[in-house]
Amino acid sequence: MLIASCKNKAEGENKTDTLSTTTTNEGVNPPISTIEVPMTIKTTFEEKYPQATNIRWNYYSPEVPYYIEWDWTGWGPVDTLDYVVNYNWQGTDYMSWYDDQGVWVGTVTNISDYTTLPAAVTNTLNSQYNGYTITSVKKENDKDRTAYEISLESGTSSAKVLVDENGNILKKKTMTGDTKTKEKVY
Repeated sequence: MLIASCKNKAEGENKTDTLSTTTTNEGVNPPISTIEVPMTIKTTFEEKYPQATNIRWNYYSPEVPYYIEWDWTGWGPVDTLDYVVNYNWQGTDYMSWYDDQGVWVGTVTNISDYTTLPAAVTNTLNSQYNGYTITSVKKENDKDRTAYEISLESGTSSAKVLVDENGNILKKKTMTGDTKTKEKVY
């Protein structure tokens, strides 16, 4: 489906004419369309990810599911004037956020090979969630840290934990039967 757009960003929309495509993706790639992005923001992105391919930009939208616990990231707030970009880098799909001034907010990617998790993260999972099976992992990066948002299951119990690269649990949610718990550790 092709969509032509001629809108004004001051009204929360594009400043220039652009041809957009809408796609539906899985994992860290929600439905997005391509927009015109200021050169300063493109340059910041290209310097950080020079070999990125399949680049798709959009404005941030609170209605779009980004498949991460945003309040767990520790990243500052973003609004509809900020940008989100989906891309492939080194054979893996990523999603990054930039504010309207071109400052990188953070990046997320799915980790499908759980054996590549840092040893400290694996040790924490083995000691505190022995008997659980990992169902998904999202790697989150910002200027201050790398963390892993990990979903786990064991029978009727489930857990979601945010673990930093040193194996420290930062936040966790568990569900055992009808009992839910949330804990912010740091």
